[in-house]
Amino acid sequence: MEQLDSLLLRLRNRHLALMQRTMKAIGHVIRNTPAADLTTYRDGGAGGWTALEALCHLRDFNAIFHERARSVMAEDLPHFVPRQHLQMVIDGQYNAQDPLVVLADMEAERARLVAFYEALTPEQLERSGVHPEYGLLTLYDLMQQVGHHDADHLEQITRTLLEKQR
Repeated sequence: MEQLDSLLLRLRNRHLALMQRTMKAIGHVIRNTPAADLTTYRDGGAGGWTALEALCHLRDFNAIFHERARSVMAEDLPHFVPRQHLQMVIDGQYNAQDPLVVLADMEAERARLVAFYEALTPEQLERSGVHPEYGLLTLYDLMQQVGHHDADHLEQITRTLLEKQR
């Protein structure tokens, strides 16, 4: 059991480092890209997301991931509410937001999320919730999801900015 606890803590720390590195990479891209580029070019053309819309999505889902993790700690086997990604873009008017404000909000929430996970014990990392699409997810699974989600959208943002399609 002690070896498993040690392994879980090492893996937790690696995923926390990934969460911090992807946040830094996102920050570098956003801070070094003209605001007009962030709001003009779209992933795959007219129907795709701008880099700013992807950033807003990351910010909002960072908070959702944190909310889900807190619910796992507060409740026994909570059921997560699915989110309508495309509707969030429309309702939140993502492309009209200030990219540096969005980035600052995401960085602050990411720091809170990292601190949350740093405080968890191996036993707590095994607590679970239920996602309607993915089934049973442990806190460890939810933590991994953050880094993968960041990487997916960081690729989308950089590709969009390089391809520069309208």
